[in-house]
Amino acid sequence: MKIALITPHYFPLMRGNAVTVSRIEKNLVKAGITVAVHSLDAAAGEEIGNEVAAARPDLIHAFHGHSGGRIAHELQQRYGIPYVITLTGTDVYEALTDHRRDETLAALDRAAYLAVFHESIRDRLLQHIPDAAEKTVVIPQGVELPEEPCPGNREFPHSPGTFTFFLPAGLRPVKNVLFPLGPLAVLHGRYPQVRLILAGPVLDPAYAAQVMETLEGYSFAHYLGGIGHESMGCLYNKAQVVLNTSLFEGGMANSVLEALAYGRAVLAADIEGNRSLIADGTTGFLYNDERLFLQKAELLLRREDVRAALGAAGRGLVRDKFAPERETAAYLGLYERVKGEG
Repeated sequence: MKIALITPHYFPLMRGNAVTVSRIEKNLVKAGITVAVHSLDAAAGEEIGNEVAAARPDLIHAFHGHSGGRIAHELQQRYGIPYVITLTGTDVYEALTDHRRDETLAALDRAAYLAVFHESIRDRLLQHIPDAAEKTVVIPQGVELPEEPCPGNREFPHSPGTFTFFLPAGLRPVKNVLFPLGPLAVLHGRYPQVRLILAGPVLDPAYAAQVMETLEGYSFAHYLGGIGHESMGCLYNKAQVVLNTSLFEGGMANSVLEALAYGRAVLAADIEGNRSLIADGTTGFLYNDERLFLQKAELLLRREDVRAALGAAGRGLVRDKFAPERETAAYLGLYERVKGEG
C-alpha cells in the first residue's frame, strides 16, 4: 500500500505535528507500507499536489483539517484519491470558527474518515459537524522517548541544588508561556532555588518578542531556544517538574506524553487536551488559576515523594495505553477500511 502523508510541519522536529508525523511515518514503514511525506513548511500546496498526483498513492493521510485537509480534498476531487484526516487541535478550536471554516468543513465532509486523539475532541468536533459521528474514530497518540544526550552546549543554565520547572512549548499565544512567571516569582521569593526553563521554537515573532522582553524581568527564568526533538530526553531528565500552560491542546500534547514517559511530575492547565492524560492527583496535577498553580507547584517542590508517585503513575499510563505499536495498528486498520470501501 502506498500512503501520502500531508502535514503542516515536518522538519526540524520541534513542533508537535512534526513529531507526530515522523513517528507515524517511521512505524508505517516498519509495517511494510510505502510512505511519502509532503510538508507545507517545505513546499507550496500546489507543488505538493503535483507530487502526490504524480505518485498516485492508494490513500492520502492529511494532518490538520485545513492545512493538510484542503490539499487532500482538492486531490480527491481531481483524481479520486481517498483521504483521511487526523485533527490536530487548531483545526477544531480555530479553523472551524474563523475565516477558514468553509474550506475546513468541505475537507472534513469529503474525508473517508476523521481521526482524533481523544473522545473530548470528537465531542467538540461533532458540535460543529453532527453528521460526522459515524466516520470519526479515536486514535490516541503513541509516544517514543527522545534520545538522551543533551543538545551540545545548551545544558540547563542551573547549578546543583536548583529546582527546575521545565516548559517545552513553541512561542505562540496558544501556549500561554508567560502564565507561570507570576506564581513562580512568588515561589522563587520563598525558595530561591526555583528556576523556570522554557524551550521551543519561535512560531509567532511578535509574541516571541513579548516573551523575550518579559523574561528580562525574571532572573529565575531562562529561554533555551528551539531544541531538536532528539535532544529533549536530557532536558526532561534534568527537570523536577514539567509544565503545560496551553489554552487548548488537540487531544494530547506530545510534550506531556513524553514527560510522563520519563517519569516526570507534570503540572498542567485544566483543559480538555490535558485531561485526556492527567488525572488530577494521580498522573499529575491540573490547575485552573494562579492560586492553584502556586499551591500545587509548592507542593511538588516540597514533596519528593509526591513527585515520585505522580511520575511512576504517569509512566505506567504511557506504557499501558500509548505504545506506538497500538497507534500504528489503529491507522493500518483505518487504511484497510478505506481500501475495502473503495
